[in-house]
Amino acid sequence: MSTTPSSRSQSAQQWLTPQRVWIALTAAVLGSAAVVAWSIWKGASWESLMDVQIDWRWVWVALGCVALRDAGYVARLLILARGELTLKRATSSIVLWELASALTPSVVGGSAVASFILHRNGLSWGRSLATVMSTALLDELYFLLAVPVVALAVGLAAFLPESAPWLEGSVATIFAVGYAFMATLAALLSTALFFAPDRMQALLTALVQGRRLRQWRESVVQLAADLRQASKDLRTMSWTRWTAAAGATGVSWTARFLTLNALLMAFVVPLATTPVGQFGIWARQLSLWTVLMISPTPGSSGLAELALPTFMDDALPLALSATVWAAAVLMWRYLTYHLYVLVGGVLMPIWLAQTTAQHGPSWRNFRRP
Repeated sequence: MSTTPSSRSQSAQQWLTPQRVWIALTAAVLGSAAVVAWSIWKGASWESLMDVQIDWRWVWVALGCVALRDAGYVARLLILARGELTLKRATSSIVLWELASALTPSVVGGSAVASFILHRNGLSWGRSLATVMSTALLDELYFLLAVPVVALAVGLAAFLPESAPWLEGSVATIFAVGYAFMATLAALLSTALFFAPDRMQALLTALVQGRRLRQWRESVVQLAADLRQASKDLRTMSWTRWTAAAGATGVSWTARFLTLNALLMAFVVPLATTPVGQFGIWARQLSLWTVLMISPTPGSSGLAELALPTFMDDALPLALSATVWAAAVLMWRYLTYHLYVLVGGVLMPIWLAQTTAQHGPSWRNFRRP
């Protein structure tokens, strides 16, 4: 027996709770405290952390990249929703989607909650599922294309850090497995959504008929039905919209990666005049992203703070001190994680009060002054 939209709403809403926001905030604070403790263990002090030189022009560039990233996500959502979302509802959907990603372990991701968010904001379940699955496909395709493009610019060796013995060999394996997994996922999604939806639904259903996979049967049957429903919806979308959605995806993800490029420039420029290899930093981010995908912590808290200096240190033209790295890591996490937890955590209870799970937005509440 497949799950109903009501049960899926209840399951998804379990992730959007004040308790989980506090858990994510606690993890974020502990991650930041660990960075400060690491820098002190390396010989830094609070005074030296406050005295770190920063080129604030590049910080403003980073802030612009954050804004461009979110604007691209909102634009893509408006395109894929095909007129069924207003700008206000699309913006709240993206903010809460980012919050869901911050609350869930990276290995789980926020997409499971995204359909609930979009449905509660007024989309039908079918359109919500189609939108989430199409964004997943576009995201995978961006990564699959970005890796060879960056590799042509700097070579495959630039993706792998060499500064930490404990990473030797593991990053290459994780990166290769991650790339193969995304390629497989993109192929399966494309087949299920466009090329052979009926056969894919039948195949997925047949795979879980045996006793050994009985515990997965309900979820896989529901997934097969969702893919079939999403396929019917997505086949009505024009190539013009697909092209626009792909363009918005490219803008968003490029801005997402360039945020770290700009922040590192803010700390490197005051210390050295040697040019920074921007594609090299981008390559390290792509491999770092595959490692963070398997993190069991909310929003990769802890692992992200630990991994950034390890992945980026030998990609820069000079060795940064522990103090500078602590400042860079803290600013990076504030702009790419803490910000979304705070803004989303403030918006979430207001949004839940102004919407209903069954009927989408409560327009009476939205119209209150």
